[in-house]
Amino acid sequence: MAWQFHYTSARSATRSGFQFTAVSPDPPPGAEADISPYLGYRPPPDAPPSPSDAELADLPVALGYDVVNGRALLVRSRYLGKDYSGRFGNFLAHAVLADPAELEGYRPIEFWQAPFWHEAPAASLPALHDPLPGDAFDPDSLGHWLAALPDPYPLLTTLLDALTTGQERIILVSPDAGEIARWIAVLSYSLPVTAAAALSFTTYSADPVASPHRLVGTTPDTWASLRTDHPRHVLPPGRSGETRPGTGEGGPFARAVAACWRERDLEGLDALAELAELNAGGYEAAAVLLAICRGGEVPPARRAAAVRLLGEPHVPGWVWSRLDPRDLDFDVAAAVHRHSPVKDQVALAAYHCARLAINIPDLRPRLGEITVSAPDDLAPALERKLASAETLGALAGLTSVARELGVQVLGPQAQRTAFYLVNPRPGEERDPLEPGDLVEAVRGVADGWRPPLLAGICDGLERGGAALRRDLLDSATCDVLADVVEDAPMDRCPEVALHLLRSLTDRHGVHGEPTVALARRLPGNTAAAGLLAAEGVPDERDPKEAARALGQVSGALATHTVRSVADRLKRRSPVFRASLLKLLDRGLRDRLIHRWIETADSRGDRFELVGVALRAPGTPLDAWVRTQTAKKLTLLQLEAYFRDDQSLRAALRELRG
Repeated sequence: MAWQFHYTSARSATRSGFQFTAVSPDPPPGAEADISPYLGYRPPPDAPPSPSDAELADLPVALGYDVVNGRALLVRSRYLGKDYSGRFGNFLAHAVLADPAELEGYRPIEFWQAPFWHEAPAASLPALHDPLPGDAFDPDSLGHWLAALPDPYPLLTTLLDALTTGQERIILVSPDAGEIARWIAVLSYSLPVTAAAALSFTTYSADPVASPHRLVGTTPDTWASLRTDHPRHVLPPGRSGETRPGTGEGGPFARAVAACWRERDLEGLDALAELAELNAGGYEAAAVLLAICRGGEVPPARRAAAVRLLGEPHVPGWVWSRLDPRDLDFDVAAAVHRHSPVKDQVALAAYHCARLAINIPDLRPRLGEITVSAPDDLAPALERKLASAETLGALAGLTSVARELGVQVLGPQAQRTAFYLVNPRPGEERDPLEPGDLVEAVRGVADGWRPPLLAGICDGLERGGAALRRDLLDSATCDVLADVVEDAPMDRCPEVALHLLRSLTDRHGVHGEPTVALARRLPGNTAAAGLLAAEGVPDERDPKEAARALGQVSGALATHTVRSVADRLKRRSPVFRASLLKLLDRGLRDRLIHRWIETADSRGDRFELVGVALRAPGTPLDAWVRTQTAKKLTLLQLEAYFRDDQSLRAALRELRG
């Protein structure tokens, strides 16, 4: 549903001046307060002080858009001139507040000339269902409009790069709000629909530097009246007397989109948007992957972005049909091999990767099939190579060579080398390791070699100290190690195990599925045992069993575990929570209480917590309840809340004193 609001200067039964004069029935609670900061209009400084009807029509129309409390807000403001008293300065702000589904599939700028906008205040406003956009803009007509401008593509590249790299507010300056709207439309059609739906804008503002919108239009006279060094872009690009805005330098996505507009390649625009939609913020990857699909030259450093994008779910089928593995470099071909749904293409990519790996030593971790008549004869040479490997990646690569050649596992040497690569001998000069080195090694190690490799890595991390673990065990590395933890000697590396648990806890929560899965694979670990002991507490029916389980929580993650349990217990009834508090020791009880007080953000949370306090008196909740009921209104609300339980009402009065 979408609700309409009219805001203007008028005389009503209760007041005179600017106010909401018409509102659709049953608007969301607090809607007027939410949209009020977006309601306002001042004409440009050079506007006539007493404009005629014709002059009023020439003043800029401000169409603004933003997302407010999860709803889409469109506001169209235009200058009306006189108000009810005959004084100039009046305007009409027509706002539409819509549930996201109402605008789904549209770019907000498409509502520039929507049929539901009013030119004058209305006596009543219906709610809108499936509001229709206007027909002012479409990609084809915008492409022709751009082509008629004096080389607009450098500016377009600059603006797109600013939008997709998170730069500050972007200000467009033109005497024509319609031209600004067209530029906003071009930028909106250059982005995925979801990105366009997140882009706030206004076609005109009298104070553009302070506007709440990301993309802001204003007039030349307004801009000239301001004292600011904020950058701006003057429209149209290349206007006489103005420095041409935009250098045309930008990222791959911005340049690719500008090229599509220049060539009026609407299919390319759709393809870029579709690929960018696969991964939020993956604009560079979209441009690179489309270039590869179209046979363009792509620098090696940029291909990794396309590889990551190919790993996303729901890659369009046309991507795979345009990728011939025989024309690809190793990394992209390997991604096709891993992710393509086309069986023949997968096989062809595997063959191509194997052929490349056979000929390029750096690709040995992905070595293809080789037949060796006497593989054990290579064991001494491979052992020397293992001992002299300079990186974990090289070490893992050598294990692949050994596996593919059929050489017997040389685990002890691999373990020793891995240990000293992670934790070098005193005085030994080595290039510093990166987290990705560990990931590469674990992922690249051959079957049967993972336990000795992990033993060396984990022993090195354990004995290398906290600083080394902090530097090397980033989130990606922790995820990789967690996946293979059964092959690692965590029983003798408790600090490494704790680091993995902390990492997963920070990102997934104490009882998030990945954290719990890791804890279950760490038998004998105190922190893991404490975490698992409390896992079922929030769903336990018997408060005694819940208290018993909580009492077993210990170890380095005890504080995090108790906080997690407290948060999940908030969905349980006050009766259960009160019963549980009565069974806990004082320290554990008070930790739960303090967390509940800390996270009681809504009135419902607070009232339920009062119910807990009244059923379990004699805790720190008593003082908190007194504070809450210090306000008479809150006390009255609580008495109404407990109206069906006279004993609780009496307890509330007694506690308040």
